Amino acid sequence: MSTSAPSKISKSLSMLVAASSLVSLSAMAQMRESSPLGIYGGGTFGVGVAQWPSSDSTISDRAVFSGKFFGGKRLTPGLAAEINYLFFGGLDRANDSAKMAATNVASLRQKERAVTLNINWEVELLNDFTNQLRFGWARTRKDQLITYANGSTERKISYDGAPYLGAGIGFQATREVKLLSNFDYIVNGHESYYLFSIGASAEF
Repeated sequence: MSTSAPSKISKSLSMLVAASSLVSLSAMAQMRESSPLGIYGGGTFGVGVAQWPSSDSTISDRAVFSGKFFGGKRLTPGLAAEINYLFFGGLDRANDSAKMAATNVASLRQKERAVTLNINWEVELLNDFTNQLRFGWARTRKDQLITYANGSTERKISYDGAPYLGAGIGFQATREVKLLSNFDYIVNGHESYYLFSIGASAEF
């Protein structure tokens, strides 16, 4: 009796250790091997859209070739601190004669740049597919070339800050390379910008 009890306890402990080992090995097998440094970078390119106010008195471009470059450092396997540089190409607006007479502005060409500091939260959807959610703050630079009714021109540069949101889908093509489809949004009223883009990133 006294001999069989320790034997049963020992056997139970052995089975528990073996089961724990199997669970650990299974979890390790299912988890993608992470890169040693947890540092990544990449770029995406596509269409940028300006949320300019619509008016019958102006002819405005709203979509233009745009893109972004980014880099980040993983804090956990699914959470990273990230910096983005977004660039939006030149968009043109032309006033009709009535609007030009009222504002003395014949046309306007505008470019936008932005640097964001944000968090990137990744959630696994399916095998090799992840959902990416970004939120942070953007520092924007607006570069305007104004042409007045008399033909003279003026360049204006202004800076602003605005909330930044982003979402996307990533596909793990290889251990280091991920293919991306992203949506980025600088939330700034009628000066808001959207970016729809595709690209890739590499992790080291």
